[in-house]
Order: sequence, then C-alpha cells, then structure tokens
Amino acid sequence: MPRYALIAEPDRHRAAALLALAQQEGLEGTIARDGAEAQELVRLRGAPTLLVMDLVLPRVDGFALLAWLRGRPDASGTAVVVVTAFDELRVRAWQLKDALGIHALLSRRAGPEAMREGVRRALAGQLAGSMLMESNGDEEKRRLQRIEELALVDAGPPDTELQELVSEVAQAFGVPVALLTLVLGDRQWFKAHVGLPAALARDRGTPRDWAFCHHVVQGREAMVVPDATRHPVFRDNPLVRDGIVGSYAGAPLVTSTGDVLGSLCVIDTRPLMLGPEDLAALRELANRVAENLEHTTAHGRPRPVAPRLQGAPPKPVLSEAAALALVREAMSALDVPVLVVAPGRKPFAANPALAELLGLPEDRLSGMSFDSLCQHVANLTADPGGTLRQLDLAAEGSRGLHLTLSLERPRPRVVRWVARPFLVPGGVAQLLSLMDLGIGSDLMGSRERLLRQDALTGLDTRRVGEERLAKEIGRCRREGLPISLVLVDLVELGTLNRTRGFDAGDGALRELARRTEALCPPPGFAVRWTGDTFLLALPGADAVVAEAVRQQLHEGPGPLGCVSIAVTVQGEEDPHGTLVRAQAALARAKPERKTAPPLE
Repeated sequence: MPRYALIAEPDRHRAAALLALAQQEGLEGTIARDGAEAQELVRLRGAPTLLVMDLVLPRVDGFALLAWLRGRPDASGTAVVVVTAFDELRVRAWQLKDALGIHALLSRRAGPEAMREGVRRALAGQLAGSMLMESNGDEEKRRLQRIEELALVDAGPPDTELQELVSEVAQAFGVPVALLTLVLGDRQWFKAHVGLPAALARDRGTPRDWAFCHHVVQGREAMVVPDATRHPVFRDNPLVRDGIVGSYAGAPLVTSTGDVLGSLCVIDTRPLMLGPEDLAALRELANRVAENLEHTTAHGRPRPVAPRLQGAPPKPVLSEAAALALVREAMSALDVPVLVVAPGRKPFAANPALAELLGLPEDRLSGMSFDSLCQHVANLTADPGGTLRQLDLAAEGSRGLHLTLSLERPRPRVVRWVARPFLVPGGVAQLLSLMDLGIGSDLMGSRERLLRQDALTGLDTRRVGEERLAKEIGRCRREGLPISLVLVDLVELGTLNRTRGFDAGDGALRELARRTEALCPPPGFAVRWTGDTFLLALPGADAVVAEAVRQQLHEGPGPLGCVSIAVTVQGEEDPHGTLVRAQAALARAKPERKTAPPLE
C-alpha cells in the first residue's frame, strides 16, 4: 500500500493544518476538497495509509466516501480519522464505526493535541475517543435572545426584498428552492422562501427536528448533503421521504456578536453537484445577509452601524448601479477574463481580457444579452448545440456552476467556465470567469490529463468512463440497441507485486489493458475502473455477444490470473444500478476461480 495520507476537507486552511499533522507522522500528504476528488485520487494512487476527513463533503458525502473506500480490496489497512463540527452526524458515524472502519471521531473544536493524538492512535490501529454532543445551553439561550432583540420573527407576509433575494439565490445556484430560515426553540421559521410546496409556504416553517438548518446552527458551519435519499442521517427525514428535499446546502447566518440566527440554504429534489467553491460562495452570501438582517429593524428601517457624530454628514448608501460600477472599475485591471452579470441575468460589464479570449470587440461584448453571449461561446466550439445545452445546465440546473470547455476559435484552447454569485443592493449578481487552462499552468493541465487518462495503461480513467457510459446507454436506448458491460479483475496482482515486484505487477496491468482494448473496438471502450479492475463497455452487444467477449479475454496468451463477469443493461436501469449489479457479481465470482463465473 502506498504510504501517503489523504486529507478530504473543503476548507483550504483546515486542510493545510490536517496535512501538517499527517506529515509530522512521516507521511506524504495530498488534499482533496470534495468526496469525488478524493475517490479519483484513490483510484489513481491506491488506498491511503491514513484518511483524515470531514463527514460533510461536496459532491460525494463522507459516509458514501467511507463506504466506497471499504469496498476496495486495498483499503483494509487504511486508518480513518473523522473531524467534523456536526454532533448528530458524529453520533451516527460512531454507531457505524465498525462497518465504516473509523478509528477516531473528533469534534472540530478539539485542540491540536487531541487531533495529533487521534491521528497517532488511528495509525497504531487503536480506537480513539469520540467527542459527542457538545451543544452549549448558554450559547443557545444567547442565540434565541439575539433573534428576539432583532425582532426578526413577525406575523406578516415575507419581506418583498428578502423574497427577491432568495429568488436570486435560487437562480444563481440553479435550484428550485431557496430559504432564509431562523432556527427557533422547537421549529425552524422561514423568513423568506421560494419554491416551497403550498403547505410549507403557508405554515412558514417545520418542526426543528426536521430542519437541516438545525444542524448548520448547531455546527456553526456550512453543510452540504449531496444526496439526502442515501444519507444515513437524513434519508428517513419526513421532508426527504415526501420528496421535498433530495439534496441540501446551507450556510449559517452569523451576527457580529458571533450568534447564529439560522441559515441561508438551497434545496433540490435531485442530487446536488455543487463544489467547494460554490459552498464558499454560499457562505459569503450568508455572511452578507446576516449583516443586513442585523442592521435592519422589524419595520425595515436601517439600523446605524455606529453612532454618528452630531453634524457629521450621513454615510452614503450605494445604489445597485454604483455598486456594480465599482466592480466594473476593479475588474478592468484583471488579466483573467471576467464578466459581471447583474441581477436577472443581465450582462453588466466585461473586461478586455474576456473580449480578447472570445475574439469580440469589448463594446460589442458589454452590450450582448446573456443568451447571446452563451450562443457566441458555444459557436467557438466543435459542438455548438451540445455546448449550449451545457451552458444552460450550468446556469439553471443543479449540476454545478463549473464547466470545462474546448474552444476551437479564435485559436484552440481549453477554458474553465466558473460562475460565482455575490450580493449587490439590487439582489444577487454573478461574476463569470473563463480561465485558460493552457496559460501559465502546466501543472493544472497535467493534473487534468491524469484525471482523464490512466498514466500506467493509457486507458480512460473511471471519471471519463462514467461520462462515456452514461452517453452510450442513452444513445442505445434511443436507437433500440442493447448494451453490455464486462468487468475483469486481476486477482493475482497483490501476489505478483509481493513475489516478483511492482514492475511485474505493472506489466500485467498493461497487458490486461491491451487485451481489453483489443476486444472492444469503437464505439466500445475500455476503462481502468479501479487499481486492479477494468471495465469493457460494449454498445450494441447483447448477453450472448458479451459472454463471447468475456471468454475471449481468458483465451489470450499467458495466464493473467483474472476473474471476469458480463452483464447486460436491463430495461430502464440506470448506469449506477448496472454497475452495482456487475460489481456484486464480480465479488461473488472471486472465491470461485476454478470455474468461469456465469453470465448474469
């Protein structure tokens, strides 16, 4: 097993501190800022010696990451330290510690020495203590008193400006529901909301036990639940069972006195693929909203930030246009191509760097509608229609706010499209940036290639394979064609590495990659699925053809010590369901290697 530590933590500063702890124990370390990135690093490098992680991770949550890791044959010796701010998630993890292989459960509030001791005990294979349920009664009283002092709870309809604000937030993050909630003693109360079912909108709240925002208030941190329907803490929540909440991201409303009033949150019925940057943007929006709430009375009159001296001129309040004008002036000096999109998806200003990248005069760019801009960008690619659909999803769907685009004009280049929301007096604006991945960033380009192509075998990585598989399954369904998969596991890899060295093991992997690639000509393809497992996708192949391909794999020259399984996609089964079925069949086949496993 490679001797390295993997730190799965969205916050850069905390990740750096945890990495330093691992390095003090003599381990090389690497950081993943979300669960999907952590999975990709493990696929590339193998299971780590030490995993230090939060349970709240974007894209793939901590529970799902641990369950996936423990399903790998090379992860049995991985020591796991969980550090999180959320009491109830930590309690559930403690209940599942044996199944998930957790060695230490620590509160975010634990000091450096407790963290260090937890890491050392985990590396020694010992179970470290769990710091559970740390909620402070006095802190809760002060929090509720602060809500009462600010007179934030009222009996009238939601404030119009706040309603417009949450609508802008929902639009900026591409979700149907956004809420501004206050967490009271026994319930959460919606100060502003958009997209709720009629009954919840009428009641303007739920019991506190149902509230995801309750966890945000207790933990005093942003929380993301990418898929609530599979989460061991939230899947039985009434809001999840009723199909109202399928995924959640929320950030605390923290006042200048340090009290947490509630949260600003976004909700979707589908899995939420927001990344760590999106979570940071939501946190920044929540900070601004809390500041505005704190400086406003229940009657909507501004509350002065500090006493004004008699005779001193009043402090000017910026209008929406003035605020955006300041942003325009600041961004014009940036070398990074950027565009400010005002509330309501209205382009406001672009800088010269963006005009140069897109091959447009600056005055024409600033006068374009947002839809025209997206169409122009799409026209610079080899697939304008497909790219335009991607840009629409990035702007309005819950698939995330980040895209990688391949432009062919004015010259070939790969750019990263990133949209970040921010508050202005008129609502939520967005800062759109396009980063050229080929300029001054060879490391970034190399990392992108590593994530898409396996360096040892030259095959696609699992990340690319999942994308291609979803497309091929969709195409075969539209054309009425079958599609089959073959999973093959090089079960002798560990023995080969131990007895003959890693060079022999690498050679066997390359040979297996050559065989798999030869058996699935286009539109078929082969993928290095995990460290010792390969996937063959066979569009147009039924069960009989797939079984013949599987047998050909074992008839190649020289013994490779493989076990394989073939499956055919059934009806409307999704790719995940097919893969789970195939992997389960492969696992069953491994102990019975004297006979060929049956076709499923």
